[in-house]
Amino acid sequence: ENGGNSCGNGECSPLEDGGCFCYIEVDEEAVFSKMPRTDEVLSKLYIGAYDPLTYNDDMFSKEFGEGVIAYLAGGAYSSSTVFEVEDSFGRVRLMKNSIETVRVKNSEYSFRNAPSFMSLLNEESAERDALNEVNALVDHLLYHQNTAPFIASRLIQRFATSNPDPIYVSSVAKSFRTGKYGSLGSGKYGDLAATVSAILLDPGSQSAVLDADPYHGSIREPLTKALHVLRSMEIKLENGKKVLENHFPFTERIFQMAHSFPSVFSFFLPENIPSGRPGEAELTSPEAMLTDMPKIINMLNGLFSAIKYGVSRCNNGFGRGDNESNCQEGNFTDAVARLSFDSQFSDANDVVTELSTLLTGGRLGVQNKQIVIEAYISKLPDKEAGMRIAQQLIISSPEFQSSNTVVKNGQPRLPLPDPQPKGVPYKAVVYIMLTGGADSFNMLVPMRCSTYYDYIRIRRGVEQRTNSLLKLDATDSNQTCSFYGLHSKLKTAEQLYNSRDLLFFANAGVLTKPTDKHSYAKDTLSRLFAHNHMQREIQHLDPHLVDARTGVLGRMSDALTREGLKVHRFNIHDRAEGLEGNYRPDPFIVDASGIPLFNENPSTTDMLENIKKLNEDTKQESNVFADLWSDSLLSAMTSNAFLTSALANVTISSSFGDDHLGKGMEMIVKLIATREVRKVDRDFFFISMNGWDAHKLLDNNLNRNLETFDKALESFVTELRLMGVWENITILQTSEFGRTLEANSVRGTDHGWGGNYMMMGGSVRGRQIVGKYPEFLNSNAPEILDRGRVLPTTSWDVILSAIAEWTGVPPEALSDVCPNLDNFPKSDWFDVRDLFHTV
Repeated sequence: ENGGNSCGNGECSPLEDGGCFCYIEVDEEAVFSKMPRTDEVLSKLYIGAYDPLTYNDDMFSKEFGEGVIAYLAGGAYSSSTVFEVEDSFGRVRLMKNSIETVRVKNSEYSFRNAPSFMSLLNEESAERDALNEVNALVDHLLYHQNTAPFIASRLIQRFATSNPDPIYVSSVAKSFRTGKYGSLGSGKYGDLAATVSAILLDPGSQSAVLDADPYHGSIREPLTKALHVLRSMEIKLENGKKVLENHFPFTERIFQMAHSFPSVFSFFLPENIPSGRPGEAELTSPEAMLTDMPKIINMLNGLFSAIKYGVSRCNNGFGRGDNESNCQEGNFTDAVARLSFDSQFSDANDVVTELSTLLTGGRLGVQNKQIVIEAYISKLPDKEAGMRIAQQLIISSPEFQSSNTVVKNGQPRLPLPDPQPKGVPYKAVVYIMLTGGADSFNMLVPMRCSTYYDYIRIRRGVEQRTNSLLKLDATDSNQTCSFYGLHSKLKTAEQLYNSRDLLFFANAGVLTKPTDKHSYAKDTLSRLFAHNHMQREIQHLDPHLVDARTGVLGRMSDALTREGLKVHRFNIHDRAEGLEGNYRPDPFIVDASGIPLFNENPSTTDMLENIKKLNEDTKQESNVFADLWSDSLLSAMTSNAFLTSALANVTISSSFGDDHLGKGMEMIVKLIATREVRKVDRDFFFISMNGWDAHKLLDNNLNRNLETFDKALESFVTELRLMGVWENITILQTSEFGRTLEANSVRGTDHGWGGNYMMMGGSVRGRQIVGKYPEFLNSNAPEILDRGRVLPTTSWDVILSAIAEWTGVPPEALSDVCPNLDNFPKSDWFDVRDLFHTV
């Protein structure tokens, strides 16, 4: 493909609208000339056949083999022969004894002629044929050899352990395939009764030795824990009130509720590797994504409140409504429901043992049990008060929060020392990720040049017309066009561009090394076009896995820490892999709506100390997931107290709105305002905005989302200027990928690759478009792949390395921050002084 043209070195002719015109011939030949085995039929034949019994009786003669029936046309083996076999799933398969090869004339190119369901002649049958093709695809996926182990491993993670061993997965997968586990199940493929039985009853789940395995088990899901407490402690509706579920804002408070997934990837990723001991062992812990500071604090506050006041709003409880007038422990007057459990035992040891059985399956350790007993006794003779403190302490314990046993070493978990600042001028990086894949070729559009006419043709149905765009002067940007159009909703971005505070990176994306449209598949290690993989790739920028557990902002922070700077990292709302580094403290995770005080009115004056004792340090043989919970809890408690104090007196003047991005940007402003209280040299902030996956109605999606984005940006910039720190902040807007230039059938666009992104700040050399915006936007252009996917020409590595240098990372450490950087020639790197006024 290096000579003639891009259509087979000249053997075919390029078409004006894309694609290649080739002269072909189709060869058909028989695969078998004698009776094959069943496995040979299933592995070598690809074309299905009509049932021979639908033909005349004299059309075929039968020949029988071991598990195979051959239907011979004319009494001999030929390409018309049909083989009937039964596959390992019990399905009867009819396969034609034929393979067809399409050959491009006068060339070495050929490919198998895959069967097609779609008729080229009869339009009336198109709907039927389309359904048949979809059914065939679904059938293929359902019975694929990887389906059973994939489903088995995912369900085991939910029901039993986060890291099942291969034997356990194989046993469950077998039950899924056969539909049987012992005598249980229907015997049909995919029987979930058999599958779940295998999960719960297999030795991989039931063996007694697993309790002693430090790597078995998991952290429990928030919703499971909350419902466990409410059920085992016998929740009871008060005053005839009904519809209990309407009184539990679980989605808002513990960030999990049945049938309320925040995205198509559920509440957490099955491949998530957390920090701490599980991370050091490279173990996955999906639920650990929900063990950050706001989620831990909200969950415990809600459960403590339910225990002390019933279901109400008291002390950040789970209830709804405004009435908090009776927030006195043991007063359930205004509660929707209360926990009514009352032990029949009078002895403190018996009461706590019963609670341990109900709440931890009897796993509460001897030392922790004694802590709870002493707290219970301190409340006597008020048995109800003793019950409440015992319940609160047990649900704070690692035995309740994880699924295995704990072996403590008797030492407290020590807080990390607070490093001293270096005292250099403050700087911060704000990383805004538009998740879902923002269509940035409708955010930055060519104007008044030949590229615009390519743009109109390839974007037909979703194109932006020049009269709706905000004009940007790019005469000094070394681009094909002198002017580019900005989406009409980005008025604040336009003002920043014109005031030289904002620039665009043109056609940027994740790259392993420089490549072209013919070689990108083998040159690129990233799994392209999939949300979860590309979101991870853009945050890690480490395709060769040099430091697989860290993200690019985390490594930036590490490099600055080695230079003696005090650095804080903040995730807004959720954990971001991009902020993960090798140095403590770990990133703070702050909810966009604020920081609630933890356990505002404790049941005893020593309750906080008792919670710390329950979560003391553990021995090496103790379960790693229990240890992760205790580490996360103590970190959350420390962060909560620290940030609550720091933010107590912060006020702002701008209105940010109630949307997720607006509230998150408001929180970032407030955190920046605490920089002197926190005595910090550098800050890194990560915030995401969902909803950019515009597979249909692209215009509606962009109009709505860009208006929200621009409003938050306007308030954010205003506040930073009022604080006098605009020159100290750099804001980078990203997305995991761009989108196809070609529209789909519902006026949307699909997953692409390269895109155009903004960087802004008082130190940014704005009013320029750097990188290279494609000169041609058609299928023959060197950057345009199938369906108008754009091959990026600017790597995120060269962008982030320049930002790292602006923050103070020395040049010799840039390859530590971006391990992939040296794959790109120095001529592709940005000189930091070309992007920033001050370095």
